[in-house]
Amino acid sequence: MLAFEDSFDVETTPEKAYSYIVNQETMVKLVPDLLKYEKVNDDEMKITAKAGVSFIKGKFDLVLDIKDKTENKHITLIGQGNGSGASVDFTVNFDFSFSNSETIVNWKAEINIVGTAASMGARMIKSASQKYIIKLVGNYKKALEDEQETEVK
Repeated sequence: MLAFEDSFDVETTPEKAYSYIVNQETMVKLVPDLLKYEKVNDDEMKITAKAGVSFIKGKFDLVLDIKDKTENKHITLIGQGNGSGASVDFTVNFDFSFSNSETIVNWKAEINIVGTAASMGARMIKSASQKYIIKLVGNYKKALEDEQETEVK
């Protein structure tokens, strides 16, 4: 099991930060290398995205569920899927708080990868997973900043 956590501050309200993740149409735009997206219901979607380590890349088909919603305070994303010789299960928790006109977004991701690709070496898998989750969270922060900048104009 791999675990990553961090936080970032952004000039927006917790309501906007929360609603960006709860809304599948905006949240799915954050997924790096997204190939396909299908809404199953308000809390579940199916996505296909490219992922991999170094030059070994492939497609992953994932089911992503939005769970444990506490409006404007907390949300959990749970994903399961497989592809490219591996299966992956992950949980990402987001917690939102407000301080000095900024929203503090604390996040924690737990990822479990099994299968042939996972046998490539723990360091390579950890590094690739960390890069992917940091890119996803970076996309989220940038989207919130861009949204805020658009509103100010």
